[in-house]
Amino acid sequence: APRRPSVPRGVFGLPLEHAVATTRISESLELPAVVYRCIDYLLVMRALDEEGIYRLSGSSTTVQQLRARFDSELDVDLVAGEPCDVHAVASLLKLYLRELPENVLTQALLADFHAVLDLDDRTDRVARVAELVGQLPLAHRTLLQVLCSHLVDVVQRCDVNRMTLRNVAIVFSATLAAPQGLFALMLAEYDAIFGAGGTGGLVA
Repeated sequence: APRRPSVPRGVFGLPLEHAVATTRISESLELPAVVYRCIDYLLVMRALDEEGIYRLSGSSTTVQQLRARFDSELDVDLVAGEPCDVHAVASLLKLYLRELPENVLTQALLADFHAVLDLDDRTDRVARVAELVGQLPLAHRTLLQVLCSHLVDVVQRCDVNRMTLRNVAIVFSATLAAPQGLFALMLAEYDAIFGAGGTGGLVA
């Protein structure tokens, strides 16, 4: 009998839409389970008060163990399991984002996003970014919005965690392969770009 093409199993390194379709924890949230679970764990464990969160690396052994669990089980409720180092969970989230096969801003729109930084007027830049974000596929837009909403909360605790807007932008522009100035603008102008009172929080 002819072999049927196998559906790739796992989460890491696979297209975002595939991870959403196979692991989402709620029909109302277009988000891979690994993203939801990492952010949820960090919030529950009060990691936003942890100095250097997202800048300091967690144990590579722990990160690889967590990665293997998500790749085999697809969804792992970290809050319900054994406590683990918050820096390892933060590193796991960055690893997932770094291994996405397509840029979260999409290849189709990446050049347009880069061009935003050539605009002289900040108001024009914000309006253009909002327009481009609106053109992203739903899974990409949801991931970007949830991540930015979470990182705005991180920056608001920078007096404790030392993660200023600049520090967060440096870390995540490298992780997402996006211009640092663009990512900083998304965080600084979150409400104007994504809409105040939007679905940025984890509402499953």
